[in-house]
Amino acid sequence: MRRIPGSRTALATAAGVAGEPLVAAVVAAAVDVIGPAAEHTAAVGVPRSHLEELARAGAWGMLDYEPIGAGGVTGAQVVREVHEVLSAVDPATWFVFAQHFALVKGLVASGNVELREQWLPALVKGERFATAGFAYLRHPTPPVVAEGVGDGWRLRGRIPWMTGWGLADVAFVGAVTSDDRALFVVLDCAAADGLVADEGQALWAMQATHTAAVELRDVFVPASDVIALGPRSRWIREYDDENANAHPAVFGHLRAACDLLVRSGPRAGTEYEDLGLRIAEEAARLRAEAYSLRDRLPDGEGLAARIAVRAATLDLCARAGTACVVATGGRAMSHGDPAGRLAREAQFHLIQAQTPQLRAEMGRLMLRRL
Repeated sequence: MRRIPGSRTALATAAGVAGEPLVAAVVAAAVDVIGPAAEHTAAVGVPRSHLEELARAGAWGMLDYEPIGAGGVTGAQVVREVHEVLSAVDPATWFVFAQHFALVKGLVASGNVELREQWLPALVKGERFATAGFAYLRHPTPPVVAEGVGDGWRLRGRIPWMTGWGLADVAFVGAVTSDDRALFVVLDCAAADGLVADEGQALWAMQATHTAAVELRDVFVPASDVIALGPRSRWIREYDDENANAHPAVFGHLRAACDLLVRSGPRAGTEYEDLGLRIAEEAARLRAEAYSLRDRLPDGEGLAARIAVRAATLDLCARAGTACVVATGGRAMSHGDPAGRLAREAQFHLIQAQTPQLRAEMGRLMLRRL
């Protein structure tokens, strides 16, 4: 088995999961191709070749993955492991990869059978790549609106963040109608008239993700390209319930941080190796609790416990990133050093898919630490 970040700690991959063909293929791609280029990728951006490498590994079809090994491994465990591994070796590639599945999930759940048949086969094979813009729909004044016109909709506004722009072939886009419904559509990035991207904004973390602000200037979407339409209040509730859960990518980040701390021991001092092992033990405990809540309880139940675990995981992630900088010293301040990158990426995880409930819990947690 190839060594991945965290393999010397309590965050190691479980034997049964590691033996699954999809996990083995993704680990091979991560260790042989994506991981070694991580610092170069952070400087120049995620290349399409990384996405193609994941296609060869079969990762784009993982939502429908059926485990073949013994030991009670579930499809959910395999999906989580893929996200953890990719986040550990190259968070920018992971985040571009993760955008794809909003459209895949939307199509799987959609009643628009023709649209599903049109797009889904190419998406799950990695022949077409997707991006997404919709989190802004929970804002009191959403920046993208839809007006019904004839047999379709006209979209106007500005998507503030769209990751993977320039790499993606198709986009999953949300808008709000005049009667406060959430509309979700498919847009062909090359064929849709009125899509104008501002790719000049600089990010101090995850700059490599090809994130752009995209304007929709009277973009017409026929009814045949609508994925879903329903009450925005229901979508907000479902979005908040989903994002009460700790994200696998944060545990991947913790793998990488703990691995760096353990390796830094001979130079920085044995206390940093001990710190890496201690953080890994705490991360493994939180991971087990987070995944147990997700597997045992129906969606929407145990929200307070889920949010508390997610907040504790993010707090540990931020502290682990800081520890990496301290252990590394001045080199961490230079672009191209993994410790500095891990510290910046930890801050990204604090705000990615953030909800008001999580923000409040993080505030309470930080107050208790004072």
